[in-house]
Amino acid sequence: MTTNFSELRSPQVKDAADRNAALLLPVGQIEEHGPHLPIHTDLFIARRLCEETVKNLSGDPTAYVLEAVPYGYSQHVIKRWPGTFVLSQQTVIDTLKSVCVSLADMGFRKIVLVNAHGNHDGVAKVAVRDVADQSGIGVAIVTSYALCSDVMEEHGRAGPGGSCHAGEFETSVMLHLAPELVDLSAANDSDKLVQVSPYSSSQAFVSTWTRQRSESGTYGDPTVATKDLGRRLFEKMVDETAKFTRYYYGLNQV
Repeated sequence: MTTNFSELRSPQVKDAADRNAALLLPVGQIEEHGPHLPIHTDLFIARRLCEETVKNLSGDPTAYVLEAVPYGYSQHVIKRWPGTFVLSQQTVIDTLKSVCVSLADMGFRKIVLVNAHGNHDGVAKVAVRDVADQSGIGVAIVTSYALCSDVMEEHGRAGPGGSCHAGEFETSVMLHLAPELVDLSAANDSDKLVQVSPYSSSQAFVSTWTRQRSESGTYGDPTVATKDLGRRLFEKMVDETAKFTRYYYGLNQV
């Protein structure tokens, strides 16, 4: 039986809601990713992460992958490089909220937004709070790249400032998932971050794009990326997303 939600027929959707199936919504973005990565990198990673997570769950719980949200918000400075689409933050909030409320109206109560785009951290939280206010559903958010920071710290070679945007992290993951879409010969380390904040983004935040000018549309060092590191990172993301989904599924919502 399919795990792709959009392939279900209407009676099957009702049955999935009656069985309290979990739904994973890939949230990505289409934007430039330097001269070496495809512009759908965030979207591709989010979608593959959801697909592999549902396989990992193996029906415990029953879960489906929703069609991905492909376009979103990026800071306007990124439009310097072709390939970047920019929706307003309010449009992204309204889109995510409308999708989740529609699912809640169908009877679904376990919805996980799987986000692979940094500029969506804030808007996703606003959206799920609005959904809770409107429908009483506690929609969850998983941030893909945050789930494997320990793997990056242990096995990454670029060091601090090496993996912000199209750097070692994303390049390694794409080398693992779709090496035919990566052109490492076009990668360089000229835009490795030199002003690395001593604070985590949860402690204090200043946008990277206002702290250092990028010449290539990259922040980090993609030249040291490897397929093996990408495999380690992606496997950790899948494992942690599955673990979280099971935890979230077991929560009793008021």
